[in-house]
Amino acid sequence: MNNKIKRILLGCLSVILILSVGIFGAGAGVVSAFAKNETIRTKESYEKELTGWSQTSYAYFRSEEPIGRMIAQTDRKLIKNMDEVSPYVVDALIATEDRDFYDHNGIVPRSILRAVWQQISNSGVETGGSTLTQQLVKNEILDNTKKTYERKVLEIINAVRLERFYNKDEIFVKYLNSVEFGPGAHGTRMVGFASAARGLFNKDIKELSIAEAAYLAGMVQRPYDYNPFFGNTEQEQNKHFQKGLKRMKYVLGKMLETGKISQAEYNQAVKYDIKAHLAKSSDFPNAYAEYPYIITSVEREAAQVLKELDRKKGNKVQSDKNYIDQVRQGGYKIYTTIDKNMYNAVNDAVSKMHIPSKNGHSEQIGATIIDNKTGAILAFVGGTSFEKSNINYALNATNQPGSTIKPLLVYGPAMNEGIISPNSIIIDEPIKKAGSSDNYVNANGKYSGPVTATVALQNSLNIPAVKIFRELGIKKGFKYLRKMDMPPTKYDGEASALGGMRAGYTVAEMTAGFAMIANNGKHNKPHLIQKIVDSNGDVIYEFEKHHQPKTILKPSVSYELTKMLQKVVTDGTGRYIGSSLPGFTIAGKTGTTSNYFDLWFIGYTPEISLGVWSGYSDANRPADKDLSKIAWVKIFKAAQQASPDLIKQGSQFENPGGQVKDQCFECHKVPQQPQQPAQPGNNPAQPGQQPDNPGQQPAPPQQPQQPAQPQPGAEQPQQANTFLRYFAPEKEKDAT
Repeated sequence: MNNKIKRILLGCLSVILILSVGIFGAGAGVVSAFAKNETIRTKESYEKELTGWSQTSYAYFRSEEPIGRMIAQTDRKLIKNMDEVSPYVVDALIATEDRDFYDHNGIVPRSILRAVWQQISNSGVETGGSTLTQQLVKNEILDNTKKTYERKVLEIINAVRLERFYNKDEIFVKYLNSVEFGPGAHGTRMVGFASAARGLFNKDIKELSIAEAAYLAGMVQRPYDYNPFFGNTEQEQNKHFQKGLKRMKYVLGKMLETGKISQAEYNQAVKYDIKAHLAKSSDFPNAYAEYPYIITSVEREAAQVLKELDRKKGNKVQSDKNYIDQVRQGGYKIYTTIDKNMYNAVNDAVSKMHIPSKNGHSEQIGATIIDNKTGAILAFVGGTSFEKSNINYALNATNQPGSTIKPLLVYGPAMNEGIISPNSIIIDEPIKKAGSSDNYVNANGKYSGPVTATVALQNSLNIPAVKIFRELGIKKGFKYLRKMDMPPTKYDGEASALGGMRAGYTVAEMTAGFAMIANNGKHNKPHLIQKIVDSNGDVIYEFEKHHQPKTILKPSVSYELTKMLQKVVTDGTGRYIGSSLPGFTIAGKTGTTSNYFDLWFIGYTPEISLGVWSGYSDANRPADKDLSKIAWVKIFKAAQQASPDLIKQGSQFENPGGQVKDQCFECHKVPQQPQQPAQPGNNPAQPGQQPDNPGQQPAPPQQPQQPAQPQPGAEQPQQANTFLRYFAPEKEKDAT
């Protein structure tokens, strides 16, 4: 096409465009034709589309130090008002994108005509025909992004309507939140100026320099083309950076031209070393990569918190996936109970341990440390390797508890109900299994005769536990578990007294049960989240306001049970723990299921409770019988060194007062106390050198002439040691 013809066509088109604008009726008809299928939006519908944006959520340690970003495909931080924005950003956008922003009603006709002229004339100059209001409509309101005249008409209609419902500053803020910028230094897609300021320069948007503000403003038309972090190679990224640098200088020129900056400011800005001020990937630690167990656990618990909040408010309860999406993209600040130093220390300790493996499968460890007074999870070990198995063996995986259930289901409840006391006599003898002709047996297949409740628990005898549980009653025993949010299944029965349960419990649940004993019988829900703050800065959840401690056992019962469990550590199946940690007051219980599939030790000091489970993920390989105890000692030492002010050497359990009334149970069946045996050794050098149930093979007990009644509240260590000789199994075997 020659220049003469082109000039004639352009002239004719100009006349047509001018006439089209002037002839209102005809123009209205065209608009009506294009918009006939378009829904007329109300302010409420606009508000829904312009406020329901996703935002990045963050997790924090108990010290309020950031853990990092929650898992999300997009990084977005919403600006609430103009006070949060650098004036240079405002000036750069006004000068470059919409000089008449504060004067027009959503559109500028001459700008639209100029843009059309530039397009058809192929002038090579593009000044843009869309106002910031129109760009907001294009970014967030219209689904059709294809450039057509119909879409342009709808853009104009909606821009004018938006100006009726919102003031200029409100529109400007919404525009700032709507612009996409591509990937940042952290590798995540950025949406909104606040996110771009952080992702490109690691700065708050209010702190941007003139040059940085101009660089961001220059990106809005071609975000990926000007993005210095876009591209698979350094060469590609530098190519985009050079384009962005050229565009930045163009924006600075417009700012100078419109009087937004002075000549001196311009001269300084064009010399600004933008590249030196770009953010680095190291500025954004990958929380999921560094703390995968924490991030996934926080996500899971926070989703349940949001679900429960909806339920309490009477809102429609959504799917778990929807709540997880909310956690990831709701702009929440989630404050956890995790002590950073303790968490790092205990996980580092486990990483240095020798972990057994069989047939290419490594044994797993799950551990939880809980504050006795609050139920707060201070630290946990989710597993030996997240890469090999992303199952959280501390907080999510359930396993049969073995004999660790005995204090929670048998001895504690029975003492609380007045059925036994620490020195009650129980005869360890053959008894039939419920509904079977088979007998219950101890691990060594032998029976010990009359023993105290303390000795029976200390050495994890099975028959006394079953006898006590029968007297207590399954229904009443399970009631105690339900009160601690540990409901059994419909398949669980009498074997539960020995830890033989269909589903079992998590390490966190079991550890919280022992923390209850340490806390004078008051149970706190084990929790990872202390507080959640929404995107508006409002606290929507605090643990203490939504959960109250539940009284499970009387304080006096808890204290006596603690003394019984101290015997486990000093003289019983947990002797390795006591000998490895001199100077610490520890109570606890071992647990082992059939064939060594699950091994436990749960112990507590006056301040914290630590539960450790070890086993294989597929639950059909015998585990190392010493690993849980070795791990418990190493984890405890690491935690204590990280928090010596919390876990204090030499601290003692305080007597809350009150007494547990002496109960005979089966003392009337024993004519008199048997004679005293020799004291067993109790300081093995290595866990593998001791049996789980210490002692020596007994001779049958001599029948005394007269029963001796125990004194109220008395520990009577001599009597406990007397009965110690009546059993010597090589291993503890709880579940049958």
